[in-house]
Amino acid sequence: MTLLVKQPVFHPLSVLFIDDSADFLNGLRGFFRDRTLNRFFTNPKAALDHIASSRRDFGARAGGLSSADCIAIERGTGNALGSDPFDDRGRFDEIAAVVVDYEMPEMDGIRFLSSIRDVPCTKILLTGVAGNEEAVEAFNAHLIDFYLRKTDADLPAKLARIVEDAQKRHCEHRGLVGMHDVGATYCDPRVVRLLDELAVREGLVEYYWRPEQNAVLMFDAQGNASVFVAWDEDEWAFQCDTVIDAGGPEWLHRAMLERRIMPLFWPDEAYRPDLADIRTTEFHPVPGWSGACYGVTPLEASEVEPGSLTFAQWRQSRRDTLAKSTGQLI
Repeated sequence: MTLLVKQPVFHPLSVLFIDDSADFLNGLRGFFRDRTLNRFFTNPKAALDHIASSRRDFGARAGGLSSADCIAIERGTGNALGSDPFDDRGRFDEIAAVVVDYEMPEMDGIRFLSSIRDVPCTKILLTGVAGNEEAVEAFNAHLIDFYLRKTDADLPAKLARIVEDAQKRHCEHRGLVGMHDVGATYCDPRVVRLLDELAVREGLVEYYWRPEQNAVLMFDAQGNASVFVAWDEDEWAFQCDTVIDAGGPEWLHRAMLERRIMPLFWPDEAYRPDLADIRTTEFHPVPGWSGACYGVTPLEASEVEPGSLTFAQWRQSRRDTLAKSTGQLI
């Protein structure tokens, strides 16, 4: 039986805030400052128009497999299936969450969220002095995912946590599917947790598993690239055997067997016969996983796939567009 494994991916996503009170939205802008990602609407109809104009067929890209993918499964060819999120230049425009006030004159929040119930995003309702009973009913009917009181002193912090989780859940549906156990190391909960910790510690804003290299390509907020490689005992054995099979140097094979060095073969997955420059990466044990190690290595811009779009590039382009339309620097 072919084992299909969903690979890790994370990148920034858009969030919509809808409330007829401009003052309340201005307060939220102080906590959700990125105007390129966060959109604020006082008019629910304008928000619905935005969703309709920006919505794309998320289900076809993220949920199912194409006929070509099914053929690849039958033939046992390739090591990845699905649509590659790193190639999707519109990925940052996808809506991860919609936050809407219950009490609005044109359309109440429950009616608004009911109208977008088939949009794959987290739906959050804000209630004031009224709406709690209706919110409970809507939650039980699966029309909303969360409801929060606007008078809660911890509202911004709670909302930030929900939005952060919504972005993670949204990205979980975007990953490529690894075949024949390729990339299984990166899907292990210990490595997933490690990636999350590295993202926080190193200021990483996006990362993508790359099937050809069986590694995770990462970027910080400035667009600087690095690569994360994790090997368990089986991967160490595979890499060592590949060096021998490809006629690699004995010193390299011996050093790898003794775990004295961890080579980085990027942009390849493993050693190849014509490899002239052998880079190594400082490696560390994966916490809680005996025999598994990981390394993080900075990459030059020229080592990233040509024509790729990072969040830093997308955000600068969006800022330039907003500045032209508003006459203000963003």
